[in-house]
Amino acid sequence: MTTITKSYLPAFAWLLFITGMSLVPKIQLPKFDLFSTDKIGHMAAYGLLVWLILYGFKKQNERNMSWKEGVAIVIGTTLYGALLEFVQGNFIPGRFFGYDDMIANAAGALAAWGLFSWKLRPA
Repeated sequence: MTTITKSYLPAFAWLLFITGMSLVPKIQLPKFDLFSTDKIGHMAAYGLLVWLILYGFKKQNERNMSWKEGVAIVIGTTLYGALLEFVQGNFIPGRFFGYDDMIANAAGALAAWGLFSWKLRPA
């Protein structure tokens, strides 16, 4: 297994878990509620995904990433979450497209990038 694969394996495993959980059919009523436990779960899931990607990047490159790289990771993760919302709303029985889920995904991704960057900031 290459070093790149090892560095990003936790992020890839978590991505597969998020994808699987997002594509499981279930019955739910659509509503807009940014502060429910479901939204906290979305924030945590996408925050952890970004954290694991950033950790893999740091481990692989042994340098701090540029802000452009960080923004690209947050945007890519957020777009992936939006894609899963689209798939849920159009192809998964009992699942709905939710703008509030996408906002929670983006908030978690952004928060993780901010915390990761702050944690690694030189003293």
